[in-house]
Amino acid sequence: MFDSPVVSVHIPLALRCFASGRDEITASGDTVGEVLDAVGHEYPAIRSHLISPDGDLPAGVAVFLGPRSIRDLQGLATPIELAETLSIVASAG
Repeated sequence: MFDSPVVSVHIPLALRCFASGRDEITASGDTVGEVLDAVGHEYPAIRSHLISPDGDLPAGVAVFLGPRSIRDLQGLATPIELAETLSIVASAG
C-alpha cells in the first residue's frame, strides 16, 4: 500500500495565529482537500478558515498548488503529487 504524498503548506500571516504561529506545515493527502483536512485536524482553530461549512474554500481564501490556483484545476479534488507545495492566500478583512 502506498502512502499519501507529503507536501509543504505555506500559511499566510493572517492565519498563522490559528496554526501556533507556524508559517509552514507539513501534511499529507491524495488531494488538496485531504491535505487541508489534515492541516485542520492538526490545528483545529484553522479548520473553519480553510474549509467552509458547504465543503468549499471560504470567501477570501485562495489555494495554489505550485503556481496554479486550484480553482483553475479541480478545486479541492485536485490530486497531489510528490514534492508539491500548497500556498494559502487569505485576503485581509
